[in-house]
Amino acid sequence: MRKLVQLLVIGLAAPGAAQAASQTDYIIDPDDGVYESKGLLSKMPGGFVPVPTIITEPAVGNGLAVTGLLFHESDEEAAARERGEGSVLPSNISLIGLGATDNGTKGGGIGHLGFWMDDRLRYKGFLLYGDLNLDFYSLGSIKLKHPVEMNLVGPFVFQQLTMRYRDSNWFAGVRQLYREVHTSYTGSRESNKVPPAAVDLVARYLERDITTSGLGLVAEYDSRNNPLGPTAGFNYVAHLSRYDKAIGSDLEYDALHLHGLNYWELSPRWDFAFRVQYDSVSGDSNLPPYVLPSVDLRGISSTRYQGEAVLVSEAELIWKWRPNWKFNLFTGLGRTGDTFGDLGAASSSVNRGVGFRYQVLQQYGFWMGVDVAEGPEESAFYIQAGSAW
Repeated sequence: MRKLVQLLVIGLAAPGAAQAASQTDYIIDPDDGVYESKGLLSKMPGGFVPVPTIITEPAVGNGLAVTGLLFHESDEEAAARERGEGSVLPSNISLIGLGATDNGTKGGGIGHLGFWMDDRLRYKGFLLYGDLNLDFYSLGSIKLKHPVEMNLVGPFVFQQLTMRYRDSNWFAGVRQLYREVHTSYTGSRESNKVPPAAVDLVARYLERDITTSGLGLVAEYDSRNNPLGPTAGFNYVAHLSRYDKAIGSDLEYDALHLHGLNYWELSPRWDFAFRVQYDSVSGDSNLPPYVLPSVDLRGISSTRYQGEAVLVSEAELIWKWRPNWKFNLFTGLGRTGDTFGDLGAASSSVNRGVGFRYQVLQQYGFWMGVDVAEGPEESAFYIQAGSAW
């Protein structure tokens, strides 16, 4: 499911006019004469960046969150960066966040990204706890004319560790996922979305406590020039995870994920990017709806179109107006089916949109901005931090 919390702005304020005057050498960009954050992390205690956040995911509504990012740097890394010799990313990035939305969804979590041994070893891990109110338009393979309102409560743990093969761009490793979810039907009996005679049956079917535990293998090719804000290179990922009772799962199924991210610098002013992604699950019948993959496109709710097989593609054209400003146009389509063979005849869900980005951390190539997207049923705006993909 699409990430629920996206970064809005990095809170930056000088405590006094005297301090502001002393910081002029690094908060004014010589290229465009406006605010620029190069050197910011070296001036902040421990490289900590507090981030107020706006949540704009259609599946959960609008809301607010607070996220803290901690860019870990050793003394040697900080000194190298001051000399202009540092790597694109620090060796460790940690985060902690809390958030809530206007439909009653709330949650929090911690995470860590590691780029260790000169980026020969990569780690990412997250521990989240959520209380989510979501509308699902399918129950397993059953498509619904009206959404079923569900509440999902419980913890989620994800870890992945990959190792670079020699000096190449290839990585291989393992991943682990664990979640305990209590699901309940939260729709009003007077809403007429579910026939009154079926309300109790639907509630009994949906009110379950389910543990899913999986282990998987992952292979990755990554030649992007910057994983936070790539403008050139490729990222291809394949991972297959097995959820099995032998490792504590109540359900038994396989989950396959494939994606390809492609970035090209067409000219000094223009960039182009293209994404293709395929997800599938197979195994036990009547898998809960939150297990099924969904069409992941801006402008489309992350629970709107689901299936046991989902194919998505999206293209984006970027115009670089100034060194720290750029504008983007994007469009994509997604298809769902019960199997891969069904996707050819399936109808397409199409999105389109526009956006802009501003580079807030030059030394890490970190961009933030806004996308406005339109899907088949609704429009939405997204506060983007880093790459939208």
